[in-house]
This record gives sequence, structure tokens and C-alpha cells, in this order.
Amino acid sequence: MKKIAILSLLSISLCFATDYSLMSTEELQSMRGSVPAEDRDAFKAEMQSRVQNMSQEERDSFKENNSQSGTKQGSQDGSGNMYKGSRGGGKYR
Repeated sequence: MKKIAILSLLSISLCFATDYSLMSTEELQSMRGSVPAEDRDAFKAEMQSRVQNMSQEERDSFKENNSQSGTKQGSQDGSGNMYKGSRGGGKYR
């Protein structure tokens, strides 16, 4: 019975997940740092897909724009602690 309840809750939450593939790259960039925890994997996957499909010139421009805006890699938990991106796994202090 617990399994059915958990699966039901999971499927309901998936119905309300944001479809990041419908957003422009600029919209995605503006959302960095404010993506809900339950959507972070989908957001990250979409951003990685976008960057992989960019030409080298677009990729350079994208990286330059991110560094100019002061965007940091990683995400915050509710307490404000910064966590490293996919490479690290440790905490910034």
C-alpha cells in the first residue's frame, strides 16, 4: 500500500514539473539559482543539452555572458549553503 501511495505522489509531482525545453536559452539563464530543488535535474539536463548543441562561437559567448553576470556554478540549499556542481559534491563554506 505504501508503494502505491509513493508512486502516486511521484507521478503527480511529475505532472507539475516544468518543461524547460519550451523555454529560450535566455529564459533558462535568467532562472539560474532560482530553480526549485525538484526541478534541478531536468533544468541541468536541458542546459547541458543546449550548450552541447551550440557552435563554438555561441558557446564562447554563452560562457562570457555567464562570467560577466557573476553567475556562480552550483546551487543553494534552503540554508544558503552553496554546493558544488556535478564535478565536486562537497560544500562551499
